[in-house]
Amino acid sequence: MKSRASISYRISLISRLQRTRFDARARSLGITRAQWRAIYAISHEEGASQRRIAEMIEVTDVTAGRLIDRLVDNGWVERRADATDRRTHRVHLTPLAGPLLEKLAALGTDEEAIALAGISEEDRAATLAVLDRVSANLEEASRCLGADPKIWSQAC
Repeated sequence: MKSRASISYRISLISRLQRTRFDARARSLGITRAQWRAIYAISHEEGASQRRIAEMIEVTDVTAGRLIDRLVDNGWVERRADATDRRTHRVHLTPLAGPLLEKLAALGTDEEAIALAGISEEDRAATLAVLDRVSANLEEASRCLGADPKIWSQAC
């Protein structure tokens, strides 16, 4: 890789490489990337509506519905009727999801260890601090998106 490659390019490349490796290994567990994203979201917001799951994984309601259908078919999640709104279904993990989530977590831990091999704790901490600052800068700059494009590079 050229040393002049931008930070954004490198982050994008690392993200793609990690996704590709993780996806290949997750497939061996019988789950696709879209499905693991959905099941992960459900595990973090148990009882969320299908619409909320769609928002969390950044897909349409229809796509989320299809993903949830497959997760239900595999026995990993179940839909329950909402007590106050009969049009809404809440999504919950089943007992079968626990072992799958444990395997996915172990897989993620293993992939992170592979990615960070040979990097000192100090360098890891410094990298995290820099990435946190980049993230904060971008979040702050996001509020400028509705503003005049001429001022996007300035603090809004």
